[in-house]
Amino acid sequence: MLIRIKGANKQVIIDSVSLPKPFIRSTDIAIVGSGPAAITLAKALSSNNSVLLLEAGGPEASESALDCLKGTVSGINYPLSETRARQFGGSTSIWAGYCAIFDELDFRHRPWIQYSGWPIDYKEITDCYQEAATCLHVDDACFDPTIFGANEDYSFNRINEHKFSRGIWRFGATKANFAQENRDLLRTSNSIDVLVNSCVTTIQLTQNCNAVSRLGVRTTNGTSGTIQAKCFILAAGGIETPRLMLSSNEQSPKGVGNTQDQVGRYFMEHPHVSIEGIEMKESLNLDAWTQVTRSDDNRKFTFCAGLKEKSQKEFGILNARTHFFRTPSMGELDAPKIGIFFEQAPNPNSRLTLTDKLDQFGMPRVNLHWEISEIDKRSHNKLCKVISEELLNRGLALRTGKVFPSEEILYSNHQLGTTRMATSPNEGVVDSNCKVHGIENLYIAGGSVFPTVSWANPTMTVLALSIRLAKHLTNKVLH
Repeated sequence: MLIRIKGANKQVIIDSVSLPKPFIRSTDIAIVGSGPAAITLAKALSSNNSVLLLEAGGPEASESALDCLKGTVSGINYPLSETRARQFGGSTSIWAGYCAIFDELDFRHRPWIQYSGWPIDYKEITDCYQEAATCLHVDDACFDPTIFGANEDYSFNRINEHKFSRGIWRFGATKANFAQENRDLLRTSNSIDVLVNSCVTTIQLTQNCNAVSRLGVRTTNGTSGTIQAKCFILAAGGIETPRLMLSSNEQSPKGVGNTQDQVGRYFMEHPHVSIEGIEMKESLNLDAWTQVTRSDDNRKFTFCAGLKEKSQKEFGILNARTHFFRTPSMGELDAPKIGIFFEQAPNPNSRLTLTDKLDQFGMPRVNLHWEISEIDKRSHNKLCKVISEELLNRGLALRTGKVFPSEEILYSNHQLGTTRMATSPNEGVVDSNCKVHGIENLYIAGGSVFPTVSWANPTMTVLALSIRLAKHLTNKVLH
């Protein structure tokens, strides 16, 4: 069956179940995935190349697609299927719309954080943030909190400015939905095709294993297919991308791109903890901190705050942002609680591996072992202590009991770091241009290439890296 958009003449999304058995498709660029990174790349590369997007799920969510995301966990509990989406448009179907950018220090080697440092300069990302903002319906890439009416509302003016600085989340004029808003573009494009219900199950290499020759695909009705291309990009997310690489082990016993056992390691999230035993005073005007509000020029935002780099270095801790929040059971006038979104340190023992259980496509299911390291714990404890003491001493908060970070560590639906960027295959999976080490025509897009993850929600930086990759492919690879 062919899925059409009403009134359209072009097949926008092709259900691979309807294709001949078996089928073969050829294209210039094959992209595994159909989320924000994949669609951004397809749009940027399609002017001079044919592009094929391969989505394992259908045009909408389904129980069978979600079942394929299930696996086992060890270490900290993590709901593998609830935190991801398997459908056309990818993760934007469960995305809350929070936009933020990384700090300059996130890209530098920080001596107090092992495995820190990116092999690219921060400016290479900032040059792409404006275009990324446009993709997310944010009218500019300004994240300077002083521009957003900070002096007209409660701010950290009464907090030690030598230790703390304000930060900001921004929100699009409307929340970006990559599936819905890009269908018209796909309908009018003569160079982009989308295959749904097309689960890529294997990456086939050339005889000398230094390039990809084709992808093996299976559909929901058991049909097999082959995808041939000049260039292959994996954009399936921080769990599915390493899962595919590890399971493609017929030619390379450890999996594609995994000669040094780096694929699947360094899994990172953005742990969230709350500070127990303290709450903000009810009398404070915290609207710009507890909810989405608008600046004088109608830009949507909300404030947060963190320690400056000097203090992070002094305390030997990770980057983070404090915010004030009310739970769904709290009223609008209740005193807000205090929570902290943390950067997580790279940890090679926090990793994905394959199990012997298979999904409906014959793909091994994953086991996720998520660990919190000593520097993570130290960061949670230290920042909770520093921020609570500051708020209490300044008379901005009230003590309600013993002050400590919550024992429950919450997740943020961010799967990052599992195919990290590094100059050497001994330290990571892709090089500074997101090409898999040792494989000429295989690239990875998405947060899985992040060497470190900052405190910030990753979508803006994922798109900026995707835009950077598209420029690199256009200028240096695809001719």
